[in-house]
Amino acid sequence: MLLSSNIGHHYSLLHDSELNIGSANSAVAGALMYASERPVAWYLMKTQNVPGNCENDVNCIVKYDTHSGYAEFDKNLVLLNQIYYICAFSNSTDVQRELFTEVLEEISSCSNGFILDNSPPNKGQVQVQNHQGFVTNPQSVLVTWIGFDDNVDASVFGYPSKLRTFSVGIGKNICLHTS
Repeated sequence: MLLSSNIGHHYSLLHDSELNIGSANSAVAGALMYASERPVAWYLMKTQNVPGNCENDVNCIVKYDTHSGYAEFDKNLVLLNQIYYICAFSNSTDVQRELFTEVLEEISSCSNGFILDNSPPNKGQVQVQNHQGFVTNPQSVLVTWIGFDDNVDASVFGYPSKLRTFSVGIGKNICLHTS
């Protein structure tokens, strides 16, 4: 485990690995680097903005205050198949170290959103280009598919289509490919 102050160039990897679509059983939590030594207000939001006051914002579901840089939200507050955002706010903070004072800048940030999905995509059809039922060039196989659809549009998270990933299996071993 990396301490948050030592995360360095791994920060962008962590942000890019953020889960966007989870199952109905997924935990809903937020983690924030450089926030373990300061108070943080966490918000579960319907919009991607840090509210001034949760009680007066119709898009704010709940607010939690922590000093750990981590918050876990009650997943019963999350409706399935709807987009939510986890937002965090902390004022700038002075932390007294042994030989100096470290100034931690203000944090005001939101996730890029998540959805808890309760159903798999609708099935479709997969076709493999062949000649009389045989693949004539095993080094280059053309696979096409149609009809696959989902109740959640993954393109809202920057994926190229409504489906976030797909996999293809040929023969006895499964080869994964994601788009």
